[in-house]
Order: sequence, then structure tokens, then C-alpha cells
Amino acid sequence: MSKPGMIPQGRNAKSMGSLPTGSPSMRVMTRMGSLSEIPVDSFAKLSVGKKHEKENKSLYKDIAEVRKAMDLFLNSRVAECEAIILPQRRTSMYHALGYAFVLSLQSMMTFQRDDIEAALQAMKEAYQIADKYRKRDNSWKNVNIMRSYSIQDFQKMTPLQRHAELVFAETYLMKAGLQIVYDESFVSFLKEAMKVPTSYAIYKSLEKYMLHVQAEAAAGKDVSDYGLDEHLASGICFGLGCFNLVVSMLPEIVLKLAQMVGFSGDRDKSMHYYKCMGGWEDTAHLDADGLPELQGPEEGLRRQFCDMMLLLYNIVFAKLTPLSHVDDDLAERILKYSLRLYPDGIFFLYFSGRQLSSHRKLEEAKVQYMKGIEFQQDWKQLQHVCYWELGLIAMLQQQWRRGHEIYQLLNKESNWSKCVYTYVQGINLFMFALELPPGPKRNQLLLKVNEMMKLVTKAKRKIAGKSIFVEKFVARKSRKFELQGNRLLFPDLEALLAFSAFELMPVDMMHKNLTRIDTTLKRLETNKSLYVHDDICLAHLLKTMLLRMLIEDLAKKPSTSESNQQITQWQILHRSSVQTVMAHAKDVQLDHYCYYFTVYEDASMMIYNGEYERAKDKLKYLIRCSEKNEFGVGAGSRAKNKYSLENALIMKCHNAMEMIKAINTGAKKPVSILSKESPSLTNSNNHVAKEESDDEFEDAM
Repeated sequence: MSKPGMIPQGRNAKSMGSLPTGSPSMRVMTRMGSLSEIPVDSFAKLSVGKKHEKENKSLYKDIAEVRKAMDLFLNSRVAECEAIILPQRRTSMYHALGYAFVLSLQSMMTFQRDDIEAALQAMKEAYQIADKYRKRDNSWKNVNIMRSYSIQDFQKMTPLQRHAELVFAETYLMKAGLQIVYDESFVSFLKEAMKVPTSYAIYKSLEKYMLHVQAEAAAGKDVSDYGLDEHLASGICFGLGCFNLVVSMLPEIVLKLAQMVGFSGDRDKSMHYYKCMGGWEDTAHLDADGLPELQGPEEGLRRQFCDMMLLLYNIVFAKLTPLSHVDDDLAERILKYSLRLYPDGIFFLYFSGRQLSSHRKLEEAKVQYMKGIEFQQDWKQLQHVCYWELGLIAMLQQQWRRGHEIYQLLNKESNWSKCVYTYVQGINLFMFALELPPGPKRNQLLLKVNEMMKLVTKAKRKIAGKSIFVEKFVARKSRKFELQGNRLLFPDLEALLAFSAFELMPVDMMHKNLTRIDTTLKRLETNKSLYVHDDICLAHLLKTMLLRMLIEDLAKKPSTSESNQQITQWQILHRSSVQTVMAHAKDVQLDHYCYYFTVYEDASMMIYNGEYERAKDKLKYLIRCSEKNEFGVGAGSRAKNKYSLENALIMKCHNAMEMIKAINTGAKKPVSILSKESPSLTNSNNHVAKEESDDEFEDAM
């Protein structure tokens, strides 16, 4: 049997980047002989000595209490969580951290200035407490807040001092982020952004220490003297995982700048750090369902948040934009594991609902969202996350009355975005009114819609001196509503596109909306309105998306001659719609974004067909337009300006490029209808490809 702190040689984790080859699982390493499990009487035998026995005992007692509080919080028992952390929030570093975390989340839910100010003050107090416990000496390191410690420095620290470094970095970073939202100015953004390197430098120093301990353990050495407990390791992994993931998802030009100033954007490392704390890579210790043992109170304090980031990435982010490193099986297992631990937890019920929605099981998703609302009674703001998803489902199912009721409730109770709530409430009422027969009731409802659309622009807000891109989009749509004589074409589908919920549409609704679009396009053939080209481009953009989604769905089923023939026909229609947008783009007055999104949609179909180089050309074109401000598509006065939802589209382009790279290197399996090896389908695709000039998508410039 191994001594405490010694790692059996056979337990090797996946090597990643700077990690030593054959390194032991981080979870296994920190669990064997960690300081948080050593009896208090044994501290005298460690390098920390008797002098620090009391502070170490207090540290791990505080961590255990905050861990219990976080478990209660994640299981929707917020009041019980607060009862634990509130009494010691001004004296205990970890209670202060827990309190700051809860208040910051609450402030982001409410967007009330009083709540944000309270959260900022709590974070300030937390990092001041942490700073008080940081190691002090007479060297130059104390001259500047941005200290740099060696491995030997960390080894000589007490557990409290090491944890103080971590908590300081966490709270310092949290405060900077929230302050940017609060001040709403670009000057504040620059000021607070300068604090990020301080936190990052601390995390990198801690990472160096952690990897050194891992390398020592891999060599069979006793690492108990290093004091790398699971709570410290989970914090390091969580923080660095977030840094690497966020930076890796930035547009390429911003990514290069971030890397130039020392930030890393290694998505491999990010995924590894998240997985290792939950033991998801330690296959020897997973049960028959692929799950690790249920965590106990000694589990790393930030471990569950590592799991939540994996759920967020695989279930939410992966459905908003093309991504590499997506692992649906892992997400399924983490969600199953988490719901065992937190059956009433609104976060995990939300993830479950979102996962069901992504599989187009909308009725089952609604059940999970309603459970989340029912179990979370302490914070109405957390309920609003589920209500938002229920509103999207209502629009997907064309249940306009239900959609209006949900967004009316959100408009009344939530401060996240009155601008967006007012707009979507208005378009649900608009769609409901259009289905009524002409008469006083219909006219009355349309008059109410007119009033609501006039309120949209007034409700806009700013973050870091910049308008929120979704709010800018709905504000433009509300103005277009007035310019067109109080009407919009397919406002429900356009909103679903803007909110990245379009892909959740069930197959029966895809067919219904495709028929709806084709009927409208016939009517538009004789329309002489100034904005008819905008409507034609929007209709064909939506049509290309629906056709691609239908192709993807049918291609997942067993191949038959009929299905191959149907896919071929949809491919031809998809190409025709793309060409139609290219032809009309030069005459667009307002909705210039339709052209750029259609180019992206064209690239998406090429990726699906395995035409990666052609897809990359189109994606690079979109990125180049944005980087060089080379626009000019359309006839309107704003044709040379940035287009709506540009930042969202460029992020999609960046991640699509990364996905192609992952496919080409074998890191991601391609999903292509060409893999069915249908001769008729392959020949059809070759025919379609010949119809398009390589530079066609630039012809509308």
C-alpha cells in the first residue's frame, strides 16, 4: 500500500502540453494524503510546523463549511446556503469568497445597481482578507501587487498562504469583470482590464507549482510535504481552464494580441483541466455507466464548477457556434452524475432542458424547465433563466399567446434586458394578431404592438461603453417595423436566429416554416416596395438554414434511394437560395447582415459536405471584411457600416475554422452526408459545386 502522498505508477492521466508524460491523475494525486484529510495532530510532522496548526485547522474547517454551502446553493437551497456563509463573511477568507460569489451571481441576474454595488463591495472585502494572509517578506515582491513566486516559495508557504494567493486571484478577477459591467464606460473597461494580468500571473505561478508536484508524484516521490490539496488544485484547474477557454474562443486577430501579451488560449489544456478534477479521464476508476464515485465533502471546492463548465461548453456553447472538442457522451455522463447529487438544482435542470431542446425534444425540455422554476423559490432571478428558454420554445412551436405571457412576465420581473424583452413580447403579440380575422380586436392588438416597438430603443443599455449586440439588433428591427408601415417579415424566425435558437426547431416545424417561406416568396415576386430586396434576402437566408437542417436530420437516418434523392433536391434548392441572396444583396436597404450570414450558411453546408478548403475561403472572407472594415454590400446609407450581429458571426467563423482544423488533424470526426458513399448524391454535389464560381460570394460587393 502506498504511503500518503505517494502515487501508484499505473495511474497515468492523459498527457497535455506542458504536463509531464505519464503524469498521475490530478484528482488521484490530490486525494492521496492531502492536507485537508490529515488529522490536526499530524500537522506538526509536516513542513508547516506547530506554529500554523491552528490556522490550518481553521482553513479546512472554513472550506468544509463553504463546500456545504455551495452544495446547498447548487441544489436550489439558497437561503440555507446564505445562513452558513453570512455570519463569517467578514472574518473568514472562504466565507467571504462564497458570499462574494453568491452576490455577484445575484447581481448579474438582477442587473440592479444596488445589487452590483453590494457584490463589488463583497469582492473587495474578500480580496482584502485574502491579501492579508498572503506571504510577506522583505523582498521586492512586496513592492508590487503583481508578485511572482517560485516552486520553492510555494513549498515554504503554509496552506493558508497558498490558498490566499488563489482566493486573491479569483476575487480580483471577479471584481474587475463586474466593475466593467457596472461602470458602462470604455475608460473603466481599460482600467479594470489592467487587473486581469495580475490574476493571470498568480494562476500561472500556481500552475507551475502544481505541475511540479505532479511530476514529482509521477517519479514515485512522496509529495505530501507540498500541501497540494484538492481544494487548491480544483481552484487552479478551474481558473486556468476558464482563461484558456475564453482566450481560445476569441476572434483570431484578438487571440494573437492576447497571446502576444502572455495569455494562452489552449483549448486542449482547458478541457483537460476541467475533466481531471472530476476524474473523467481516469477511466480505471469509472463505473459501468462511465461515472466516478459520488463526491464526498472532501472533494475539491471548485470541482463541481469544473463540471459545470464542461456542461456549459458541450450543451450550450456547442449549439450556439461550431466548436472543436465537443463530447456529447461526456456531457450526458456529467449531467447524469450531477442530477444524482443535486436533483433539485436549477442549474442542472436547466442544462437537462437545454440538452433535450438540442435533441429537439421540446415537450420533455419544458418539463425540466418547469421543475427548475418550481424548485427554485428563493431567487426569482434564477427562475428567469428557465422562463427565457420556455419563451424560445413557445416561439419555436408558434404558441404566440404563451410566448407573449412569458416575455411579459420577464419584462415585469427581470432587469437583464428590458429592450429585448419588450421586442420579443411585441413580436409574439404581432404574430398572434396576424392570425386573427380582420376586426376591432386585431386592430387593437396591432396598436399595442406599435406602442411597444417605440419603447424598444429607449430601453437599450451599455456594457464597457458599448451597446449589447442583441439589443442593437432588436432596436434596428423595431425601427424597421415603423419604417415599413408597422410590419416585419418572419420576426419570430429572425429572433430565433439572433438568439441562436433556430437550430432547436423540430422537424415538423421545419417543414411548416419552409412552406410558409415559399408561399411568401411567391407573393414577393410582384412586390415593388423599397424594402422588397431585404425581405427576399431574409426569406432565402432562413430557407437555406431550414434546408441544411433537414438535410442533416435525414442524413442521420438509414440511407435509401428515396432519402438520397430528397437530399439531392434539397442541396439544389439550398444552392439556389444562396445564389438568390447574392443577386439581391446589392439592393438591400437595411438588412445587410442577411448577405454575410448567407455566406456563412454556404460555408456551413460546404463543411458538412466535406469541402473544407472552399469553406475556409468563405470564412476567411467574412473575417477579412470585419478586420479591414471592408463592407459595402447593399444600396442603403448604412451599406458601408458594420452589420447587425457581426461580432456573433465572426465568433462563429473563428470557431468554424478551429473545427475544420480539428477535423483535418483527426481530433474531430467529420459528419458528412458524403460519408454515405451514395453515387447519385456524390455526383449531384459535384454538379452543384460546378454551378458556383470560386469568387461568386464576392460579386455582390
